[in-house]
Amino acid sequence: MTPRVLSCLDIREINNYMAEPSDLTLLRNCDYVVRMRLRQPPDLTLDTPADWTMVLEVRQTAGGATVTTSHGSFALVPHAETLGVWDFMLTAQQTANLTRNTYVYAIHRTNSGYSTVFTKGQLLMESF
Repeated sequence: MTPRVLSCLDIREINNYMAEPSDLTLLRNCDYVVRMRLRQPPDLTLDTPADWTMVLEVRQTAGGATVTTSHGSFALVPHAETLGVWDFMLTAQQTANLTRNTYVYAIHRTNSGYSTVFTKGQLLMESF
C-alpha cells in the first residue's frame, strides 16, 4: 500500500456531533484547513450555528498549556450554516512553532452557558 503524500495545503475533515476521538497527523511548516461537520444538523428551533463561537485548541497534554488556537469560520460549502460545517485554519507559522511531538486537540464551542467539546483527539506533528 502506497502512503498518502501530503501537500502543504491540505484539508482534514472530521465528521462529528459529540466528543468522539479523531486523531490527526500534520506536517510542520505547512498550511492546513481542518474541517469539522456535525453528523446531524443542529435543531434550529433551539439555537442557530451562526451564533456559535467555535475554536480548535491544541495543548501539550490533556489539561496542559495551550500551544496554538484557531477560530472557526463557516466552510465555503452549500448550507454550511444550517448543517454545521466549520473550517479551522492552521498556518505554516503555527505548525512551524510546534515541535515534532504528539499533542492533544479539541474543537469546542466557547459561548457562555453552551461550552461543549465536539471532537478531540491526538495531533501528531511530523516533519519531512
